Amino acid sequence: MIDCLTNKTYRAGAYVRLSIEDDNKDIESVSITNQRAFIKDYAIKNNIEIYDYYVDDGYSGGNFDRPGFKRLINDIENGIIDCVITKDMSRLGREFIETGNYVFKYFPEHNVRYIAILENYDTLNPNGMEDILPFKAVINDMYIKDISRKIKSVRHDKMKEGLFVGSSVTYGYKRSEEDSRKFVIDDYAANVVKRIFDMKNDGMTDGMIARTLTNEGILPPDVYRGKKLNKITVTTNLWKPSSVKTILTNEAYIGNLIQGKYERVSLKSKKKRLLPRSKWIIKKGAIPKIISKELFEKVNAPKRKTDTRFRQYDYLLKGLVVCGDCGKTMLVRRVKNGTDSSKVHAIYVCRTYATYRNNVCSMHYYREDALNELVIKKIREVLVKYSQNEKLDNTYKSSICNLNLLENYEKDLSIVKSKIVTIDKAISELYKDRATGIISSDEFSGIKKELEKDRKECVAKVTDLEILLGESKNVLTDEKTKMKWINEFLKSKTPEKEVLKILVNRIEVYEDKSIKIFLNFNLNEVENG
Repeated sequence: MIDCLTNKTYRAGAYVRLSIEDDNKDIESVSITNQRAFIKDYAIKNNIEIYDYYVDDGYSGGNFDRPGFKRLINDIENGIIDCVITKDMSRLGREFIETGNYVFKYFPEHNVRYIAILENYDTLNPNGMEDILPFKAVINDMYIKDISRKIKSVRHDKMKEGLFVGSSVTYGYKRSEEDSRKFVIDDYAANVVKRIFDMKNDGMTDGMIARTLTNEGILPPDVYRGKKLNKITVTTNLWKPSSVKTILTNEAYIGNLIQGKYERVSLKSKKKRLLPRSKWIIKKGAIPKIISKELFEKVNAPKRKTDTRFRQYDYLLKGLVVCGDCGKTMLVRRVKNGTDSSKVHAIYVCRTYATYRNNVCSMHYYREDALNELVIKKIREVLVKYSQNEKLDNTYKSSICNLNLLENYEKDLSIVKSKIVTIDKAISELYKDRATGIISSDEFSGIKKELEKDRKECVAKVTDLEILLGESKNVLTDEKTKMKWINEFLKSKTPEKEVLKILVNRIEVYEDKSIKIFLNFNLNEVENG
């Protein structure tokens, strides 16, 4: 039996990685090339077939969210490879817990032979090194923590010196050609900043300022800087009130460089939290002023309290009503009656139209009381028929739409996961094209960055969809639960808002005042019965 195992020809995945701290080039690094050659030589001498090289160039060993490694695991799951080779265990990973999990649990459970060449570790030929490896994993983990602390310390020292260590330069400035860590004024953008402060000082609201800049064809900050946006929409080139507010409250324009506002919740997490202002690193006078301190304080002065009292209204369908054309949640506005100015009523209006007005969408208005009455009436009629287990009339099918959330979420999740697999394969092929000279170094760098960006977005979307699935699993998935809430709705003359939110997913309002109501569960069994 031992002879059979020894004589077996293994199909190996050669995993090579370069630490992100060492990655100072956009092309495949010399270190990666050396690792390839080292593993190839070992495989030839030991009668191991290299199926493919799985490369993560410029990725930290502190986590396993790496495209090359994920492709390696995918090929193990599909039975394509039965051996993994690395130059040493630190190339596999430096994080103690997960690295140990792969070496001592995952690989053995999947009948995968693992070889760390420099440690002389081979699961096929135990030699006592398996007792030492956990300690090496701990040392590797300590190493990456130490490196992280040193990098953080160096960055903080630079911040305290008034040097910029971020990636995105504040609108109104650009990097100095002499020292990229320092700001100089961008004349065009700085003039826009001055205008924003002047307009605010003249009494204009943030929304009015945003519309004025948009009407004049001035590009918003992200578009002006040439930042690649995740998604281009009809509002991409429009100024938003929030962008105006961000500029009006940014102390950079009076010369204060503020950094270190956020920190990671832990070394192994990418999530960040906002620190209290007392912990921010503020260097006054570190950058050129664009506006005076007096003007900044004036436009940001607390507003005086007036005797006017405002009532907070909690509208029945608020949050459920969306514009049927642009998909944005509709706002509720209170307006005076045209014939009797003493009377006020509420209307739903398209958020996009209310914010921008620049022919992006139309008002799509609907009186709040009329919409409440219509929606409740239509839902009541349909649910009465459902509770009596009768077929739905086509009349209601046109306005009441079935929405099986779980099926939609699962379908979207499957699509996104498939896209991640496709991206991983594309990245792998990209390295091959670079190595064979099919594409240039510049093309390799550009395509690689785009693919990695797309992959990061997909991973985030997978997380969101999995959360939505988890939260929706036990809501309206069985007949008993459905009937409980349907009866709750039917027995009350005016249903509670909470009941409506459980039953209704969204209500779409179109320009011609037609509506569609989407429920949180489907009625296919009634329609087909």
